[in-house]
Amino acid sequence: MAIALGVYIPLEIRRHLLDAEGRGLQAAVAALQPALPRLDGHPFDPADIELLDRLVDRTLLDADHVRAKLWSLDGVILYSDAHELIGQSFPDVRARLQEVMATGVLAEVTELEDPENVLERTYGRLVEFYVPVQNENGRTEAIFEIYSNVRFFEEALGGISRATWLAIGSGLTVLLVFLVVLVTAALRSMNRDRAQAEARAAELAVLVGAAEALASSLVPAEFFARLQSRVRAALALSRLAIESQRPQDAAAVAHQLRDGSWLVAARGTAPLTDEDVRVLRSVANNLDAALANAALYAEVRQAAQTRRTLLRKVVEAHEDERRHIVGELHDSLAGDLIRTLYGIRGIAARTDDLNDEVHAELVALERVVAEAEADLRAFMARVQPASLDEFGLKAALEERVDRFRRESHLDVEFSVRGQLDRYSKEVQIVCLRAAEEALLNVRKHANASRVRVAVMANKDRIRLAVDDDGVGWAGQTPTEGRGLGLDYMRERVVGFGGTVQTEASRLGGARLVLTIGRDADP
Repeated sequence: MAIALGVYIPLEIRRHLLDAEGRGLQAAVAALQPALPRLDGHPFDPADIELLDRLVDRTLLDADHVRAKLWSLDGVILYSDAHELIGQSFPDVRARLQEVMATGVLAEVTELEDPENVLERTYGRLVEFYVPVQNENGRTEAIFEIYSNVRFFEEALGGISRATWLAIGSGLTVLLVFLVVLVTAALRSMNRDRAQAEARAAELAVLVGAAEALASSLVPAEFFARLQSRVRAALALSRLAIESQRPQDAAAVAHQLRDGSWLVAARGTAPLTDEDVRVLRSVANNLDAALANAALYAEVRQAAQTRRTLLRKVVEAHEDERRHIVGELHDSLAGDLIRTLYGIRGIAARTDDLNDEVHAELVALERVVAEAEADLRAFMARVQPASLDEFGLKAALEERVDRFRRESHLDVEFSVRGQLDRYSKEVQIVCLRAAEEALLNVRKHANASRVRVAVMANKDRIRLAVDDDGVGWAGQTPTEGRGLGLDYMRERVVGFGGTVQTEASRLGGARLVLTIGRDADP
């Protein structure tokens, strides 16, 4: 029996250690889930991968957790801190992923012989934790695989094994003399330790459930509803609520929160134990932190919305000023040039009263005035395109691309997919100005021979991409005027909740991508 215990106890403790570590990682993944990019099966873009790098490094990876992978349900690595693994498929993992979906967290010690573990084989042995990522409906969308250094478990189990065998050896020696006394004492000690362990495990289960509930949302009403459900069920409470005043009921336990309210709990007619009070105090502390985070998130969100509104107003003011300038030019300077042009033509028509030299000078002057009037109208069209108001964004972009093609003599491709008119006039103006800035940047800095402009719009977002085969972004410096134009473009796009990315183009030069979501409409 002693030998059997010496083998069984380390194995059982090993299982509990793995389960506890798995629950901790499950809580960490649950806290991480709201911040994850959309898990809709599409590959993550560089911004999503950068976000995941920060989240995983801050939440999952440390000295003992050496690698993290995010699996799709069909065995494709959506993300890994080792970026070379992203996008690789391993069909032999699907059976294990199906098991995780059915049973929850899965932990096992591996010798790293499977194909997907080729980069981890330098560690010799690791513990693999598979943790499901679930949405708010409880449906598994993806599965995190976290590799933990087996050294932690081996050290813990080694110490436990040595202590266990030492105790068993001492017990067997003393058993020869004090058999009855030692057996009785051992039974009492085991029962006491078991009761304490079970009580502690129950407390930890309640706290883990509370942490998961509080981490499930940043809206107080939502996460407190989940908190009520879990804590009331775990502690068999008849009442758990946030109240503005301390209750007069002597059987109720109340903990004051930082905002002055009270977390009140009661269990029908049965009093709460000291252990229950301790658990509720921890729940109240966690609730305080969750409420503070929710308030901070609301402030940040409001500030971001205010900033977007202000930037949107700036864009609208700029466009109003452009329209005002064009109107002033049309009503004053353009009219004066037309009257001057017709006056010159009228004088030139009286050839009988003019000598050849004066007539030639009038013809030259007429040509100068006509060119100035044409340049003025071209300038007014660039400042405030009539085609955008009359025919929409597609026609305005075609006009800009055609003018750029004529002026630059470059090979320019232009394509449009989707309905651009489903987006607001403000969003269309931002896209048009961004295309103008991108084409101007190509003409000034790229030294390109080929340009491609592509616009794609669907029900969710509008996307503008400008590629060239020039020198790329490395060939431009802020002193050449690149920084201000792109920064101003980025400010306007961000004001509408969009993003601007600069990267290498498949044509060999620079690529600028603008994306604005449908919810950016006023």
